[in-house]
Parts: sequence; C-alpha cells; structure tokens
Amino acid sequence: MESNTRDGAPTFRALQLRLIALVNARIKNGEFSERSLARQLGLSQPQLHNVLKGARKLQTSLADSFLAHFGISVKDLLTEEEKTNESTISTTLISQEAARLRLLRKYPAALSERRKLEAG
Repeated sequence: MESNTRDGAPTFRALQLRLIALVNARIKNGEFSERSLARQLGLSQPQLHNVLKGARKLQTSLADSFLAHFGISVKDLLTEEEKTNESTISTTLISQEAARLRLLRKYPAALSERRKLEAG
C-alpha cells in the first residue's frame, strides 16, 4: 500500500507508514510497551494506540518525537534503492548547476540579460 512518486521517491504517507511500522515492530519485539512509550513521549496510552493502529492521524510533532526518541532521521526510513535514487538525483542536479555556471562564465552577457528580464 506504500506509494512512490514517478521518480521512485517515497511519498510522505509512505514514510509515515514506515515510521509507524518501526514503532509497532519495537513494541512487538518487547523493547517497551505502548504504555511506557506513551509515558516517555508525554502522551496518553489510548492516543498512542490509536495512532499506531491507524485510527488517528500521525501528527508531525509526534512523528518528530518518534524520530528523536529512536535516534533516527527520515533518511533512515528510506530503502537502499531510494537512497541510491536520491544520490543519483543529487548528482544530476549538481551536474546541471555546474553546466549552468560554465555557460554563465562563457557567456556573461546572458546573465545580465536574464537579470533585466527578471527585473521586468
């Protein structure tokens, strides 16, 4: 049920579902109970339970609390393929920017023309 965008990047919802799955897995493995986690995060146990079971939306502040509590980042929720894809996208963007800068060095008048057009 996870969804990725056309370029293979995960959607925000997919990352939310992975984070909830991670929390559920840690509870299932016995690392802590829902009650103890809720207490540590300053929530009620029913509120946490409803988020973990999908009855309530995962709010951004709670997602941030999960990340901080578990010492992970959003990047840790990415699959290896997505991390590779992210690296490829970054490399492509850097290459495009470098090419643009080379053109501007070669044709500095293009920069002044562009600024005139943007100024309007």
